[in-house]
Amino acid sequence: MKYLEYTPLDRINDFLSHVNLGERTIKGCLEAYSCKHSGTDKKLSLSLENEIFDYLGKSSDADSSSPVEYLMCRSSRKTLIYLLLSLYHMYPDYDFR
Repeated sequence: MKYLEYTPLDRINDFLSHVNLGERTIKGCLEAYSCKHSGTDKKLSLSLENEIFDYLGKSSDADSSSPVEYLMCRSSRKTLIYLLLSLYHMYPDYDFR
């Protein structure tokens, strides 16, 4: 993943940095990253997908409403991996496995 400089987000970030709701204040920002895997991201992505497959192979959960069912779908696995890769970039000192 690579940080992308995307100027249209600046206006939204200006708004998010000054949201005042009386007793509560919301502080936030939006950033854009590419979803193309490169270098260590590609290796980590493959490693995570293999871990998911290992987990699915060992799972004995027969409940049809189980979260395991959703990991059978490739797009769901990719979404989970993108989320984990984003977290790894945001918090490099933490292991999310």
